[in-house]
Amino acid sequence: MQSEHLTNLHAGWVVGGWLVAVAVTSALYIGGAGLGLVAPDSRAVLWVSVSIAAGFFVGGMLVGMRWSDAPILHGAAITFLSVLVWFLVLIFGGPEGVEPLSVVLGIILLQLVASCAGGWMGRRVTLGG
Repeated sequence: MQSEHLTNLHAGWVVGGWLVAVAVTSALYIGGAGLGLVAPDSRAVLWVSVSIAAGFFVGGMLVGMRWSDAPILHGAAITFLSVLVWFLVLIFGGPEGVEPLSVVLGIILLQLVASCAGGWMGRRVTLGG
C-alpha cells in the first residue's frame, strides 16, 4: 500500500470517523445496559471492550470506505484524537475516576487495532477485494 503519507491525511475524515466511533461505542454500551448485559454499578470489562472495538472498527471502516487514501494512518489518527480528547478531559475536568495505566494503555491499543483494521477493511471493500 503506497498511500500511507501524511499528505493523504484528511483532518475532517478523522474527526468524522472519531465522532462515528464514539457514537457507535456509546450506542452499543447503552444498548447492552438496556438489555441487562451490563449491571449499572459493575465494571463490565468485557462489554466495554466489545463496545469500544466495534465502535472504533465502524468509525475506521467509514473513513476507509469514504476516503480510501491512507486508511491505516487515518485509523491511527482517530485513536490519537481519542487520546487527545481524553487528555483534555483530564486536564480541564479533574482527575476523578482515573483508571490504572495498564487499563488505559489497553484501551488505547484496542482502539488503535480496531480503527486501523476498520480502515483497512473499508479500503478493501471500496476497492473490491
